[in-house]
Formats: sequence, C-alpha cells, structure tokens
Amino acid sequence: MKDSINIRSFTLFLCSAVFLCSAVFAEAADSNSTGVERYAIYIGSNSGGKNNSRLLYAGTDAMSFQKTMSEIGGVPESNSILLLDPSKENVDDALSAVSNAIVQGKSVSRRTEFIFYYSGHSDENALLLGKSSYEYSQLKESISNVPSDVHVVILDSCYSGNFIRTKGGQRKKPFLMDDSTVVKGHAYLSSSSALESSQESDEIGSSFFTNAMLTGLRGAADTSGDNKVSLNELYSYAFNDTLARTESSSAGPQHPNYNITLVGSGDLILSDISASESALMIPEEITGKIIIRDTFGKLISEINKTEKNPVYFALSAGTYTAVLITETDTLQGTFLLKKNQLLKLDRSYFNSVIARTENRLRGDETVNEAENSAESEGNGSAVEPAGYSGTDTALEIRPFHFAFAGNNSSRTQSVISIGIIRASDFIVNGAQASLFSGNVTGTMNGAQASLIGVDAGVVNGIQGAGIYASSQVLNGVQASGIFNRSGTVNGVQGTGIFNQANSLMGVQGSGIFNTVQDGSGIQAAGLFNCARTMNGIQAAGLFNISGTIRGVQAVGVVNVAKKVTGVQVGLINVAEENNGVALGLINIIRNGVHDAGMMIDTNGNMFVQIQGGTNHLFTTALYGSSPRYFFSSGGNDYYHFFALGLGTRFNCRKVSFDIEALFFNTLCQAVVDIGDEIHDIINKYEDDGKSFSDDASTEDKDRVENLAEQFHKYTYPSLRFSVSYNLLSHFSLFATACVDVRIEDWNDEAFDYGNRNLSIDFTAGSNDVTLYPSFGLGVKIR
Repeated sequence: MKDSINIRSFTLFLCSAVFLCSAVFAEAADSNSTGVERYAIYIGSNSGGKNNSRLLYAGTDAMSFQKTMSEIGGVPESNSILLLDPSKENVDDALSAVSNAIVQGKSVSRRTEFIFYYSGHSDENALLLGKSSYEYSQLKESISNVPSDVHVVILDSCYSGNFIRTKGGQRKKPFLMDDSTVVKGHAYLSSSSALESSQESDEIGSSFFTNAMLTGLRGAADTSGDNKVSLNELYSYAFNDTLARTESSSAGPQHPNYNITLVGSGDLILSDISASESALMIPEEITGKIIIRDTFGKLISEINKTEKNPVYFALSAGTYTAVLITETDTLQGTFLLKKNQLLKLDRSYFNSVIARTENRLRGDETVNEAENSAESEGNGSAVEPAGYSGTDTALEIRPFHFAFAGNNSSRTQSVISIGIIRASDFIVNGAQASLFSGNVTGTMNGAQASLIGVDAGVVNGIQGAGIYASSQVLNGVQASGIFNRSGTVNGVQGTGIFNQANSLMGVQGSGIFNTVQDGSGIQAAGLFNCARTMNGIQAAGLFNISGTIRGVQAVGVVNVAKKVTGVQVGLINVAEENNGVALGLINIIRNGVHDAGMMIDTNGNMFVQIQGGTNHLFTTALYGSSPRYFFSSGGNDYYHFFALGLGTRFNCRKVSFDIEALFFNTLCQAVVDIGDEIHDIINKYEDDGKSFSDDASTEDKDRVENLAEQFHKYTYPSLRFSVSYNLLSHFSLFATACVDVRIEDWNDEAFDYGNRNLSIDFTAGSNDVTLYPSFGLGVKIR
C-alpha cells in the first residue's frame, strides 16, 4: 500500500521512548549532592491597612535583600520566594512550600538553613499585612515548624522587638557556626526595640536598617578582613549604622535588637564577598564616608571607613558614582566596574570637587553603643579576594579631542572626540565619531557612531555602527547591522544577526540569535534565544533556552528553561522547575508531571500513554487498540486510536487526581484510503512540475477539500478522570473513568471500530448524542 503508515515500527519506537524518558527522570531525581542548602522567604509589604500610611520602600527593600543573598549569600533563586504585599494565607503557603522543599532535599544536604526577611508595617502584637495580620506568637511557631537546622529571622518593622520578647524569649550570648560543624538553633534580628518605630528615608530610598544590613553584607561589616560577613559582624554593623542615622531624627533613635540561640562554636557566615561577580577595594589611604550610587542615582551604600586597612566591597558589574566625604573635602567621581574585576577605588577616581555648606551640629555624632554580646572579632588586615583584576591611571580632561588612531590606554575626558582611523577616550560628554571605529573605555554620555564598529564601557544615549556595537552598560539605544554586545541594556538593543546582554531591561531584537543573562522586557529572534533569567516575554521561531522565566517563553519548536513562573508554549517544553503552565506536545518538567504508563479498559483496548507538564496544566498523548491489532496494520477491520489532550492534577500525599480533556482520532483503512487519494491528486500535478494550489482544476480542488472534511468523521472528544496511588517513589497504580462523545451525522464513522459496552443516549438541540462510558486499570512510571 502506497505511503501507508508503518504502525508496528511507530508503536515500538513510541514505547521505547516512553520508558527511556521515564528512566532518565528517575535517575535524575535520585542524584545526590552534599553541603549546606539555604532557603529563604523575602516579604515586602508597603500596605499596613487603612490606619497606616503606605510605605514607599518595603517592596524594593525585599527585592534588594533577595538580590544580595542570591549574589553573595548562598541562597539560589530556586530556593527563594519573594512576596510583595501578601496576605497571611500567602505567607503560610510560602512557609509550607519551603518546608516541603527542605523535606525533599534533606537527604542530599548536610545542613539546611532558612532565612525569613520581612519589611513593612507592624504593631506591638503582629505584622500588619494589608487587610490581614500575623501575630508574633503564631508567626514564631510557624517559622519554628519549618524543618531546617537553622532559622534566621530578620524583621524590619516598627515594634519588631516584640517578636523577640514573645513567649519570654531572652537575648543570649551568640554561638555562631561555620560550615565545618553541626549546628541547630535560631537567630532573630529586629530593626527596633519593643517600643520604637522603624524608619525609612527618601534620601536613601530604603529603610535605615535594611540599608545597613545590605551595606554590611556586601563587605562593610567585614571587620575581620576575611572577605566573609558573619551574623555577629552583621548585627554589630547594622546596630551602629542604624543608630547613628536615626539618633537625631524626629521619630527618635532606633535600636536594633537580637535573640541568638545557636548550639556550637564558630561563626554563621551570611555572605561571601569573594563570591561576587566583581568587587571594589577601598585602599588603606582613603578614610571618611564613601557614598556609592548606581547609574540611576539609587543609593547602593554608605561606607564609613575609619581604619587604615583596605575594605573589600561586593558589587555587580556596572557604572557607579562615588562621593568621598573627609574632614576637609567632598569629592566625586564615576567608575566602571567590569565583570570579574577587582577595582582599586583610589583618589584618582574622585576628580570633581563639591562645594560644602556649613551646618550647625546639634551634638556629638559618635555612636558606639553596640551591645557587648554582639561585638565582632578580629581587626587584622583584609585579604584580597582571588579571581579579580584591576588597573588605575590618572585622567586628562580635553574639551575637544582629535586622534588619527587612538588606543585603549587613553584616559581622556572630552566633549567632542573625532578620529580618522580610530577615536579613543575614557569619558565623552557629547559626541564621538570616526571613520572606522570608536572606543570609549569609560562612559559615553551622548552619541557614538562609526562605519565599522563602536565600543564603550557605559553608554547613556545612542551607540550605532555598521558592523558591531559593544558596551558594558547601555542606557538608551544600541544598533548594529551584524552584532551587538552589552553588559546591561536599559533601553533598546537591535541587530540583524546577533545580540548579547548580561542584563536586559527593555527590548532586544535580532533576526537570528539573542542571548541574555537577566531580562525584564521583550527578547525576540527569528531563530534562537538564550537567556539565564527572563522577566517578560522570550520568543523565537525555533529554539529558546533560559535559566529562569517569569512571564512567557514561546517558540515554534523547543523551549528549555531551568525555572518557569509563567507560561511555556512550544512543540517541546523542557524545564527543571515550572510553577506555571507548559503548553506543548511533549513537556518534560522535572518538578511537574512526567509519567509514562500502560492500561487496559473495559472495551478490551490496550493503551500506552505519556503525560508531561505541570500540575496546573499538562499534556497527554495516548496510543491504543485491541491487543490483536496493537502491533498490526493489516486487514480491512483493523483500527488504532490516537489521542492528544490537556489535563490538571491535584496531589494529596500518595494519591493524585487527574482531570483530562482528550481528542481522539480513529486510524483505520478508510482514513488511510482518504490520505492516499489526496496524496495521489496532489502528486499528479507535482510530477508534471506544476503547483497544485496554482494549476489544479476546480474539480480536483473540490475533491481534495471534500476528502479533507471527511477526517473529522473519524475523531471524537472524550473526558477522563483518573486516580493514582504511588506504591513506590517512581511507580504507581491508576484507575480511570472515561466518557467518549458521539454526535450523530458528525463523527459516526469513528465509532464503527472497536467495542462499546456501555452507552447513554440523549438529544441536545437538534442533534442526537451518545455517551460511551468506559473504565480502565493501569500502571505508571513517574
């Protein structure tokens, strides 16, 4: 028979693929690792109910804390939950999710640690979560029920010292642990005492306490100089800094509080500066207050450096403004921090003098009231982190700079820069143009253009070239005919062939290929996308790869992601964790549904099936027939059933419930004959070098159209309900109840094949409808 389907070969291949995929997932689920595993919940609640003014920075404080702990605090994104303006139920759900994750990972980690951070409103008795509240005693009990070895609770809210006092808790001398020992216990840190308000500031765009914590975690609290910040060091730094900033405020001084009860000896390390992708080194000779802001003017930190020792400070790659305030001068400068770079921030970077105003002081500024039990140990010289590089030279200022062929060593700051072969500057505040290539090693504020290529550290404006455009940080527009590359994109990046960005907040478009490490916006390509983290939409014509997706990942063929909170749409979807929806023919989701099974029903048919996707929404593919036809395609009465469908799953310990909507196709000799006749008509024209769509006769076109319409007569919808029981970790028994739907004069032919032992007839409108119930039993490999 011409072009007929080899059912036997196809079925053998399908069965092999089913059980091979199942074996792979079982193996992956049993893989082991060692070490300390950290989990965290970060809560930012700006709303404290109708009787409290809305906060401005609680949400951003929570996001900043999550970012810092992800970068240098050992808490991967997959182990963290961020809640913004949640209800009490949302908090309980998050605590339950973390508890389940810890239980599942207990066998692969030596110790687990849980961090609970809250920024928002509270009163003497409870956290205030919008319209709901969470009493301290109940919250403490809920956190204690999280099955981790260590609990670290950080509350940045008014009267949060009451949480520490709940149920008689008393402050104790801390025994803090490192990774080499076994430790259990808790550490509670609050931003204020039981009778004090916690304060936030428009000037720093944060609360005083959280800003001090973040600055301390990034290195300012490292008094021992070992490039690690312990819980002991962090509390001492946050206490002093918060008190110093608030002692003259109208709300009164704010005294952070603590209760630490950890069994053992050593230090609990909260952050590792050497784990940062880049870092600053503030040398011995610089003392005073160093204020660091990002390219948008947001305060990153205020470091009070008093000792003649270097300070190492963890920062992400990017461009920053630094202000140095000493007893005699106030200086300002801009610096570019590249990935894997250790930058020595010496006085050559502070090239602008800021006029100072005289103010009358109200009293002594010195604050030295940290409690003795939280004093830090060690005052030795700091150890330089490994894996970084850095260079320093002086800066020359020229309003107009002309060069025939400049070089990368130029430390010139100019307004207009012109080059014949190449223009090269450190900073341009205006425009740079050259015939072949342009280079700005520092910051480009304005427009940069070249026929061949342009390169800049930071671009605040427009960067364009005929072949390639490259920058470390882009705030504006970057365009090139072939290739774009940027460290951070805050705007639009477009090219005809290829884009690359380490961080994207805007639009990235390419005809062939995109790649991004972080993203918030739209990433689009005609062929291929690759992203480590994507918050928005990632779309491609063929292939997507991403680490984390919060939004939509859509592609024509294959999607691959590590973690998805949103939607994956493609022919094949692959994810290690998907907490949203996966829509595709094949969905391979490690933390979701990935089942392969076999069953037999009361109509005497045997089925194999694959289910893949998330618990919210998964896809199902089935193949079945009578056992005598299962591996056969001969005879006029043979038949096979194929089905695709969508389902949702509800889990209850060892029992799960599935509800699926399926669409069946009956493959029989009549369907094969229809396909053969269509094939013959079309081939008649193609064999003569003609096009069926352009050259076919009206009679042949009508015939093909009529034949195609006959396919639906061999299809039918079905609804299936299943109950599964897990006998073993990867083996289940399941039972099904299924209802097939026949509509008279629409799909009658589909029911001419196979046995139907039960039927229910009724009339819907002008149509006679028959329901065919059936039941089944089977086994699954999960």
